[in-house]
Order: sequence, then C-alpha cells, then structure tokens
Amino acid sequence: MGYCIAGIGNDDSADCYCIYSFTEKDYGRCYCRGCKRLNNRGNLAKGLRRKTMKKMKKAAALMMTVAMMLSMAACGNSGAKETTGAAEGSDTQVASQAADGEEKTIYIYQMKTEIQDALEKVCEVYSESHPGVKFVCESASDNYATSLKTKFSGGDAPDIFSIQGYSDALVWQSQLADLTGEPFTSEMIDTSAENVTLDGKVVAFPLSVEAAGYVYNTALFEQAGITKVPTTKEELAEDVQKLADAGVSVPISETYMDWYQLGNFMINLGFAGQEDPKAFIDGLSDGSTSFVGNKVFEELADFITFEYALDTNPSTTDFNTQTSLVGSGDMAITIGGNWSQPTYDAINPDLPVSLMGIPYSSDEKENDQLYLVGTYWGVNKDSKNLDTVKDFINWLVTSDEGKECMTKTLQLIPAYNNMEADADSIGTLGKAVSDYMAAGKVDNIYYTFYPDGFAQAAGEAVQKLGAGKSTNEEFLQELQDAWDNLSK
Repeated sequence: MGYCIAGIGNDDSADCYCIYSFTEKDYGRCYCRGCKRLNNRGNLAKGLRRKTMKKMKKAAALMMTVAMMLSMAACGNSGAKETTGAAEGSDTQVASQAADGEEKTIYIYQMKTEIQDALEKVCEVYSESHPGVKFVCESASDNYATSLKTKFSGGDAPDIFSIQGYSDALVWQSQLADLTGEPFTSEMIDTSAENVTLDGKVVAFPLSVEAAGYVYNTALFEQAGITKVPTTKEELAEDVQKLADAGVSVPISETYMDWYQLGNFMINLGFAGQEDPKAFIDGLSDGSTSFVGNKVFEELADFITFEYALDTNPSTTDFNTQTSLVGSGDMAITIGGNWSQPTYDAINPDLPVSLMGIPYSSDEKENDQLYLVGTYWGVNKDSKNLDTVKDFINWLVTSDEGKECMTKTLQLIPAYNNMEADADSIGTLGKAVSDYMAAGKVDNIYYTFYPDGFAQAAGEAVQKLGAGKSTNEEFLQELQDAWDNLSK
C-alpha cells in the first residue's frame, strides 16, 4: 500500500489499499459509566466535554482542511497516477531486453508511493557504479494486491515487489526467493527479521520501520508541568489530571468511533506483552493458548475501560477529529505513529509532538517501549536477473552509498543495526522512534500474524468494552470466538 496515515491499513476483502479505509461504528455515549469509573474525576470529565465541544467548533474549519488533504492524497495514490521511472520502456520491453541480453533491467513494483521520485534517484546512483543495469520503478497504493496478482499471472512479474510482513509472505511464499545468508541479513533488527522469516529462511528484504505508541504534545506537557512521560497507568491518570488543571481541553482521546487503530495497535499490547508472542499466536490456532484467562489480556481489558473513562470524548472521536485536534494543538495524548508526521507537518510544521509508550499496566519496563511495523520487499525467485537484484538490495545496506540513499535520499528509518536515520529528514516523531530503537526499547506489531479479519473484529470488541456494552470476560470470549472462526 502507499501510506495509510491512519496506520498502514487495508481492507483485504475489497483489495483496497487506501488512505482512509474504516468501518465507523458508534456504540453510544456512556458518559455516566465513565464518570463512575473515574470517581472523583467524574466532574473533570464532564467539564472537559463541555470545553471540548467549544474547541471542536473552532476546529471545524481545520477538519475540513484535513479531510480535503486526505481526499487529495487518496486521489494522488490512485491507480491512474502510477508512474514509471528510472528506465525507459514498457514491461514488455523489459522482458525482451532481459531475454536478448542487451542489458539488465530490474523492475520494482512497490506500494510506498511517497518515495517514488527518491527511489528513482537511488536507482540512478546504483546504475552509475554498475554499468549496464537499469531500473523500472513503479509505485501504486490503490488495488496494489490485485494488480500485483495480475502482473504475475499476466507475465509482467516484477523483480522486486512490496509485501506486508509475515502473513503476506505466506501468501507469496511460492514466488519469494530464499535470501538466507545474504549480507544484509546479518544487520537486520530482530523485529524485522521475525516478520520475514518462514521455516527458518529469510524470504524478504526489510526496507524500513515505523512505530506506534502514544503521540503527545510536548508543549502541553510542559504547560502542565509534566517533566517525564508516564510509564504506568497510575502516572497516566495523574498526568491527565495535570493537563486538565492546566487548561488543556483534550488531555487524552482515542478514535473509539473507528475500529482500525484499536484493532491493530491497542490489541497489539496484549500480544506484545506475552512472554513469547509468536508461540502464543501459534497456540491460539492449535488450541493450546487462549485469550480467556490470559493475564496480559485481562490487564489490557482493564486498561481499555480505564482509558475510556479518562477519555474526554470517546464515542465521538474518529480519525479526522483526532488528526484535527492534534494538529491544532488542542489534544495532548492519543494513539498513533510516525506515519502521521507528513499530515501534521502540513497542518503545522512546527507542531511540538513526540512519541512515547502506552502505559497500559503498572509494569514500567513493559510500558516504556514503542511497537514497530515494517515495510518489506520480496524478491521474485524467477527473476532473470536474480544475482543483480540481490546485489542491489545488499548494496543498500552494506555500502556507504547505499546507506546514504536509505537514510537521506529515501528518508527512511532503516530496519538495520549498521545505520541510523537522518534526524533532519524524519521529523520529531521519527526522531522519537529512532531514539527508542537505539535504546532497545521496541517490540513488534503482530497484526501481520492475525487471521484475515481479526483486526476488525478485535477493534469492534474494544469499542463495545469501552462503551460498557460487554464485560471483561465477554470481551475476551469475543476475541477467542473471532480468532477461532477466522483461522479455520
């Protein structure tokens, strides 16, 4: 997909890789329950909601702007905007050239549309030092999965193509080259290696990483006298109170109207908190583990109701509202990731935001980390220029030229231990991700291991739990039932 600024999302049932693909459901306003859970903070929540309504009226114009930006971005990522770069000629010519031995042409078909121009420059740099090698670079986000299948079935298969981690690697396993032992593999960070390893073999090239956590406004924290980020849920509650006392209209809010962030990022806390997340996931499928009775997921269920009670406007906040209130400087804390940096920059290039962990428990070490999601390239095992393709991806990681291309030209946060992101290129959110990675305070986002449809089912279960339409026990059973049904 291109860049889903809501969190690298997709609706596989519709083969839609879009900028905003959500199922919106409002499970009703349950303020009284929230106030009861807040006890002495109930009046705070009521007052904040009244103030927030005034702020949201002021933000209406900004929301219109954000919606227009998202709409234009979606149009810009449509199939009609697919471009060809770096090398001359059509896919047919590429195949003909390879067959005739005139030159080696590498065909890249990938879904990060925002790096198209930069990728062409990177390919030119490689070609300058490797005479006779040219590239065709094509990027698409809309209907990427469908068009990729069409290319393979129609004889126009790319040499390099985007995949979305483990579950996608399983789908394309028969077409993926075995990259085990290639020089780049020794530099992969652990979370990326986990997502590209099948049956002990490395089957894809990690291109970059992004991370999810709590986006927070550093200026509002300073205004409230908060000198360190909260690393326990008790500290989170105290800081929300401080922010409210300092006059911040929306101390904390989530997109409880949308399932997407809840089903991919909130639920991930329960998976990442397992002693062995992958073994737990495997156990869900073979029946040896369960959501029901699992201590980490029980703790997460408690946190969902806890956070919902702290939330200023839980049942009426969708992604556009969230983006607008963060961009206007009115919201202090919300779930998100560094993929939102371009959107925030477009609203306010000086917006003082950063990323921190989500303190869902009383375990400071477990809470003080971000959760990584990667971008990956698969290599076509049937490529006529397989050795050259392997040389190219190794060059990106092992050569000084390649590393500069990754960090400065492509402006990526690399998924490798031997290079660091360029601080001037990745913004304040990207800088936070880089710092957490350097400190080793990162874990994985495991949604690429879920059965198809589980993220949405889980997100909708979170919505129900937060709104008081299910108990903790019913929530965990809903997760179990969804996994059992969808993994058949």
